[in-house]
Amino acid sequence: MVMMGRTAEALFWIGRYAERAENHARLIDVYYHIREDKEGSGSEAWGRLIDTIGDRAAFTEQYGSFSEQNVLYYITLDKNNANSLLACTNHARTNLRNIREKMPCELWDILNGLYLWMREKDVRDITNDSPHLFYRYVRDSLSMFQGAATSVMPRQNEWHFVEAGRYLERAENLLRLLQSLCGELAKEEIPSYPLMLSVLKSVSGYESYRKAYADTVNLTTIMQFLMLSETFPRSVAYAFLALERSLSGIQLEDMTLDHEVRKVAKLAGRVTANLACMDESDTQSGKLESALQALRDSCNVMGLRMAKVFFPSREEVIA
Repeated sequence: MVMMGRTAEALFWIGRYAERAENHARLIDVYYHIREDKEGSGSEAWGRLIDTIGDRAAFTEQYGSFSEQNVLYYITLDKNNANSLLACTNHARTNLRNIREKMPCELWDILNGLYLWMREKDVRDITNDSPHLFYRYVRDSLSMFQGAATSVMPRQNEWHFVEAGRYLERAENLLRLLQSLCGELAKEEIPSYPLMLSVLKSVSGYESYRKAYADTVNLTTIMQFLMLSETFPRSVAYAFLALERSLSGIQLEDMTLDHEVRKVAKLAGRVTANLACMDESDTQSGKLESALQALRDSCNVMGLRMAKVFFPSREEVIA
C-alpha cells in the first residue's frame, strides 16, 4: 500500500501530539501536588515546571511573573503555546480530522470530545475545583484514545505510523524530564526525595519501580529503571524497542521510501543495542548527562529523517 506523504505526516503527528498531551497532563498533575505539599506557591517552583515542558523566554515575555494562574493557563489552555494541553489536543484532532475516512470513528469521538470540553474551560475552573480531577480527566481521555486505537486499528501502515510518532515522542519527553531531574538534583547537597518520587509518579512508574527496587530510592536506581527497563512501557529502552518495531512494520511499495524507513528503523535498533550495553556506571553522575543528551540527539535525528522522507515541506495543520 502506497502511503501518501500528507497522510503519513498526519498519522505520525497524531501519535506525537496525543502522547505529548498525555505526558504533560501526568507531569502537571503530579508536579502541582508535589509542589503544593513541599514548596508552597513560590515563583521558582513554577519556573521549573515551565522549564520542563515550556519555553521560559516566551512565557516571561507574555506573562512576566510565575504566578500559579499564569503558569497553569500557559501550560494548559494557552492556544499560543504549542506545548499546552489544549494546543496539543487541537493539533492531534486537526490531523485526525483531515484523514477521518482512514481512521476508526471512535478515535475522532474521543479526541474531539476532549478538545471541546477543554476549550470551554477557564483557568479558574482548574484552580477553584480540583486540579487533580481536571488533569486526571485529560490523562484518562488520552489513555482511552490510545486504548481505542490499540483495540480497533488494523495493524497496517496507519497503525505503525501512529505508533512510531507515539514512541518517538515518549522517548523524547522522558529524556527531557530526566535531564531536568539531573539539573535539579545537581543544585542540592542532599537529593530531594519528593522530587525523585514525582518523576516516577509522573510516568506512572512508582509501583513498578517499588516492585523492582523495594525501598531503595536514589538517582542511580531511578535512572536505571527509567532508562534501561525493557518491561516498563514508559522507559527509554522500551520506547526505542517499540519505535524500532513500529518502523519495521511499515511496508511501502515505493522502494526508495521503504529503504529510507528501514534506515530510520536501523538507527532506532542501534540506540536500543547501545542501551542494552549500558550498566550501572553509565547511569551515575558524570556519564549520565552526556548519555541523556546523546539519546535526545538520536531522537532529533530520527524525527528529522522521517520529516525529510515523508513530509519535506511540512506545514503543521492547526485549526
